[in-house]
Amino acid sequence: MTAPSFSFGVLKPDCVQRGLVERAFALIAERGLEIVLRKKATLSRADAVFLYRRLVERDFFPRLVDFMTSAGVVLFVVQSQNGNAVRELNSVTGHTDPAQAKLKTLRSMGENICHNISHSSSDEATAREDFSYFFSDEELRTVGLA
Repeated sequence: MTAPSFSFGVLKPDCVQRGLVERAFALIAERGLEIVLRKKATLSRADAVFLYRRLVERDFFPRLVDFMTSAGVVLFVVQSQNGNAVRELNSVTGHTDPAQAKLKTLRSMGENICHNISHSSSDEATAREDFSYFFSDEELRTVGLA
């Protein structure tokens, strides 16, 4: 039996404002991922910079930080029993450009490359850094991650 694996994601301000949170979580669950932690938050600039630290040199970075701090988000951790939660969550998240995202992916509900309703960690190390940053040790202990 494969050990459970975990990944981290964010439902962005546009997802929350458009009332798509439960629909997004339903799509995630349909793919066999279990949402083991979730919470609403308002990101500070430091939080948004941390989240997108790998994009700091990109020309759209300042706009992305402004967008991510403009309203509330939902932070979440998923668990997979199939051994690769990162790959599975990225598959359901879909292409960053909603125009290129496959149907029944989260980003197929997005409006453009910035307002694409969701973020997911790119690899296991980043996922661990991300959920360790945004969730307390106490929260992570409840699902065996701390």
